[in-house]
Amino acid sequence: MEKRFVAPLTEPEQQTLTSAYHHGEKRALRRRAHAILLSDQGHTINQISEILQVRGDAVSRWFKQWEVSGLDGLIHSRPSVTKRTFAKRKT
Repeated sequence: MEKRFVAPLTEPEQQTLTSAYHHGEKRALRRRAHAILLSDQGHTINQISEILQVRGDAVSRWFKQWEVSGLDGLIHSRPSVTKRTFAKRKT
């Protein structure tokens, strides 16, 4: 996996992400916020995926969502392939 990082975070962004990481209502948001914070600290996608026990492509997707939409992109992430596949089978 490539050595890709998010752009350096501003102090308000760090505070927002830290709050989401510690107090976010959903586990998914807490995990995504943690990934962005880890990237800002210099961790690679591979390291973050190992720490959070997720696939590297998920981490890369979270980076893109953060860059495009900020915290809203992390809150309203697209459903996983498994959820979409299951939803199709139910109908």
